[in-house]
Amino acid sequence: MKRSSVIPAILLAVGTCITPAAAQTAAPFAGKSGDSVEAPQAAIQHSATANELSSRPRTGQHAYIFRAQLADGRATQLNYLLFVPASYGQDPQARWPLLVFLHGSREAGRDVSRLRRAILPRIVEETPEFPFIVVSPQSPTSQRGWYPSLDAVEALLDALQSELAIDPDRIYLTGLSMGGYGAWALAMADPDRFAAIVPVVGGYFYSARQLCALKDKPIWVFGARLDRNVPLRESERVVNALRSCGGAPRFTVFENADHDLGWELAYRTTELFEWLLQQRRGQPPAHISD
Repeated sequence: MKRSSVIPAILLAVGTCITPAAAQTAAPFAGKSGDSVEAPQAAIQHSATANELSSRPRTGQHAYIFRAQLADGRATQLNYLLFVPASYGQDPQARWPLLVFLHGSREAGRDVSRLRRAILPRIVEETPEFPFIVVSPQSPTSQRGWYPSLDAVEALLDALQSELAIDPDRIYLTGLSMGGYGAWALAMADPDRFAAIVPVVGGYFYSARQLCALKDKPIWVFGARLDRNVPLRESERVVNALRSCGGAPRFTVFENADHDLGWELAYRTTELFEWLLQQRRGQPPAHISD
């Protein structure tokens, strides 16, 4: 397959399944185009109904609040950033790939301005034609990582899939550091949703047998040799476990990188986004050809 010429130019320039009716009790809330660093909550109080989001979503990246009641009766609330490409909606028949980004521990909390400093939100902020819809939820806390928020993230994805022109066979999952652990956890909680997974400088807390459920999924793992936050052995354990049960994950190690440089290099790897765009749910991993 021919490589896309869009991705290199982009990087050089720079980052409701429908749940039961009772579970959908609140629509997302739209933010102003320039969220205030000093008062981020005040910047995301303008409401938008689901129909408004569906018919005329704001292009670019904006902050929203997702409020809903989960199927088990629990109320949930998540801040999130949603990026919509500038050309979204120009072709009414087009269905767009969705990239789900889980941040690291530094961006956790209720201040959405922290989330804007993460690598992928920075890339898409500078790139109006980034060829994915990108959703970046914010974990309210770093305690226990993403695990307490997985149900809320799944509900948010259900809502976005019902409201936006998303291709259900091109939904991709990535995360860095704490979000790398979260990506493995979310993928194992909902393996049929994602076409491909990209954990970056992260690890997992599961047995090899559990991980083998993902062995046929296109997966690209990134690690950093000099990482002291999440040692490289955490990524190696995942890769070895998948390979031992017949999986064939891609594994890239940045030899002279520490934790922070590792994720910078991963998301600045032009081929990563080209590779993602070639993966389809339910199909064998696709490889970029020259």
